[in-house]
Amino acid sequence: MEMIMDFCREYGYFGMWLISFLSGTVFPFSSDVLLLFFLGVGLDPVWLLFAATFGNTVGGMSCYYVGGLAREGWFTRLFNVSPDKARRADVYIQKYGYWAAFFSFLAVVGEAIVIVLGNMRVCWWKVLLTMTLGKLLRYAVIILTYEGVATVI
Repeated sequence: MEMIMDFCREYGYFGMWLISFLSGTVFPFSSDVLLLFFLGVGLDPVWLLFAATFGNTVGGMSCYYVGGLAREGWFTRLFNVSPDKARRADVYIQKYGYWAAFFSFLAVVGEAIVIVLGNMRVCWWKVLLTMTLGKLLRYAVIILTYEGVATVI
């Protein structure tokens, strides 16, 4: 635990950006939990909100880019997705389009959504805007909850 706190103190906002970036890609990091540690060492919540949102969005857009590079159907073969699940995902993306990127903050599923959006060549700037909005709101809720709990304690 002390090692995590030392990391937060030493790397500050850049550390939050880096962890959020990695969390936005397919690496299994939890930027949500580490955000609490960064808040705990006394860093400014507004700057943490900016660093976390920006880092996580850049990580998410890297997933979008990877999806755009891939040939159609590679995702289902690589992750052994059944044809039925692939059809349901396709219907979901067709129905909600770029708004599906709003839920890119969800663990595991979020990266898959963005990769599929990239693979389907959904408008990148709309994906970017809705993804940023979802990630911003998620981090804002975490920070506001932490700030509310911290004032009570």
